[in-house]
This record gives sequence, C-alpha cells and structure tokens, in this order.
Amino acid sequence: MDLKHKVYFIACCFPPFGRGNAITNSCVANSLTEDFDVEVVCMQREEGGLIAYQEDRSLEEALHPDLVVHRVKAANWRGLNIVLYALGILPCYYLNWAWSVWRRRDEIFSQTGTVFVVYPVFSDLLVGYCVRRRYGFPLLIDFRDDFSGVMTSGWRKILQPFYRFVEGKIVKSADRISVTTEALRRDLLRRYSLPKDKVEVVFNIVPPMPVAAVVRANRSVAMLRVIYAGAMSRVQKPEVLLKAYAQLLAEDSAWEERLRVDFYGPESPYFSVKIRKMLTAGCHFGGFKDQNEMAQIVAGADIGFFSLSDATYAYATPTKLFDYIAAGVPIVASLPEGASREIVEGYEIGLVADAGDVEGLANCLRRMAESDELRSRCRANMGRAQDDFCSKKQIAKWGKMLSYLELKSVELASETVSEQREIASETI
Repeated sequence: MDLKHKVYFIACCFPPFGRGNAITNSCVANSLTEDFDVEVVCMQREEGGLIAYQEDRSLEEALHPDLVVHRVKAANWRGLNIVLYALGILPCYYLNWAWSVWRRRDEIFSQTGTVFVVYPVFSDLLVGYCVRRRYGFPLLIDFRDDFSGVMTSGWRKILQPFYRFVEGKIVKSADRISVTTEALRRDLLRRYSLPKDKVEVVFNIVPPMPVAAVVRANRSVAMLRVIYAGAMSRVQKPEVLLKAYAQLLAEDSAWEERLRVDFYGPESPYFSVKIRKMLTAGCHFGGFKDQNEMAQIVAGADIGFFSLSDATYAYATPTKLFDYIAAGVPIVASLPEGASREIVEGYEIGLVADAGDVEGLANCLRRMAESDELRSRCRANMGRAQDDFCSKKQIAKWGKMLSYLELKSVELASETVSEQREIASETI
C-alpha cells in the first residue's frame, strides 16, 4: 500500500478552540486527511489569562480519527506579548506559541513533507517561514485574511514599510499561495510581482449542514427571526443591526410582534461595552453555543445577518456568509463595496446596505421581513451559490496544490538520502 504524503498543517487556532478560524481549520484538516498524512501543529488551549479562549468540544469530537494533532503549550511571557501587540510593536500576540513550536522543531518536523500554513494568525506564517528556511520543505500559504492591509490600517499605517517587508519575505518564500478572493489575489500579484500561477482563489469552507436542519429552515411562522452568530468587535460592528431594529420599532411598535433579533457569540469586552446595552425588547442574546447546536439555530432562522465595518475589510468574505449559504438562509447585510457584497448581490441571495447605514439597513430588514416572495426567491437562488462555494470544490484546489508540491518534497527526500549515502561511503 502506498504511503500518503506528509503534510504539516500549521494552525494556531484549532479545536477545542471554539469558532472563528478553528472551524475552517478543522474542516480543512479533516478533508485533507482523506488523501494526505496530515499532522496539525496548533496551540494548546488554556483557561484564564488576559485572553479568554472559548471551548467547543463538538469540533474536537468531529476531527478525523487519522488526524495527528500536536498541541503545543505557549511559553509564559506574562502578558508581554499582548501588551506589545496592543502597542503595535508585535504583529501578533501568539508569538510566545510560535517560540514554543520552534523549540520543538526537530521533534515535530521529523519527516520530509509539505508545510501548509494558514493566516490568521501571523505566528502561523512565521513558523511556516522558519521551517521552510530550516528544512527546505515546500511551503503552501493560505491567506484567509489580508495581513499587511489590515495591520497597516488606522494609526498603524506608519508601520506599513515594516509589515510589507515582513509579508514580502514570507510570500516570496512560498511555493504556492491560496487566498479568499480575487481582489486579494490581484493585490498580492501586483504588490510582489508574483507569477500568476503561484496564487489561487479558494473560498472559505464550513462544516456540512445537517439535513434535518436544512429542512427546518423552510418552516413558516408568524414571528420571523433574524440572526447574527459570530464574533463581535470593531471589525464587524454588528450593533448596526440593533440600531436598525430600534428604528423599525420607533416607526411601528408592532414590529416587536413580527420580527425578533437573536445574537449569538462570546461575551467579549466589545459586546459588554457596545452591544449589551442595546438589547431591548424584541432582542435576545443566546451566548456561545457549540457548532452542532449553532448549525441547528442558524438553519432555523428566517434571515441571516452579517456586517463589516468599513472599506478596510472590503476584501473579506466572513465565514458567516457561507454558513447562511449552506443553510439556505436569506441574507441581510451591512457591507462596504467589495467581495462579500458582490457575492450577496451577484447571486441575488439577500439585500445589502452600505456599511454603517442604519436607515438603509432598516429598509432592507423591512423589505425582507414583509415579502414572503423575496425570501423564497433568495432561498431558491442559494442553490447556485451552494454549488459554486461547496467545500468539496475548495478542498480539491488545495489538494491539487499539495500534490504538485509533493513532487518537490519527494525530490528533497531523494537528495537527503543521496547525501546520507555519500557521507556513509566517505566514512567507510
């Protein structure tokens, strides 16, 4: 029986970390394990500390049985890494974890293989770059986010030359690169004068939606539910939904009986300061739920909401967008011009207001809630989007890139064996 090619999947955030990157990372690792010998290098989750990490055991239980996971404990820097990140001196607050991985490099990267690195976080990029330099393994980098574009927004723009230099070194060391959108692909190609075949678009992937949940999504009830399920921070500013709902109530108090707003996610500092006070009558906060339960809740919604706060994130396609597509839930969104807006409007699967436009979002909510025909049409249009963005097609793109890099890895292994034989013969 042929041995599968070794792939080192470097993803700091991995189950039992809950939500965010951990969901996508676990989907990728699970799927690739069907065709490759995958070893995940991630961070060991710890309780407490300056950053609270949500736990989702359902994600861990769903991992492929053949998947090997190295959970590396982050070095104790007594919060200095977080302080330096907040000051803009460090590009990532997981560098203490990257340091721990590097100290164990010979133990973890003991066999020849391909390194597959995901961003975020920057520490993943750093580990992959160092392993590439140290062992010469082929390197595939996946950008689920725009590193230098986001890191140099706002006051950090003064650090742009530094971040571009670091990003350039890492990007040019990669043998293949995948990105979430065509806009980000064009950006990287232009920014670093890369060959066109080096960068490919691979859309976000999400876990398969339970069949029972999809069936329930088509139910008909008098009270409609609009849901927001995800991170709550200045990147999303999801409170714009609550402001729009408040405007509907101000115009007609009967909306409280026709439309309910449900928020799900971790109780972050941003939630406590910006959002909790806006949860008035007709609004509900369900907290953090595990992936299995959340899939059922999303599929049971009548309208799915997501948002991006400004043009800095125009390139982004949040996982929530693909959750709603997979569940067939009509979308109402608050977005800048960019990739996510193009998908929602291009496939005609929802309505979009400009980022931060409360009145425009209120009008979108009103139209979607009042029209059964519009919601049915959006659900019907989901079929084409589901086919184009299905996880199987995206995984196949990564599989093709890894298979190409496997040839490089085999050549490297052959060269290593030849060198060892030469050394042995000289010794004799």
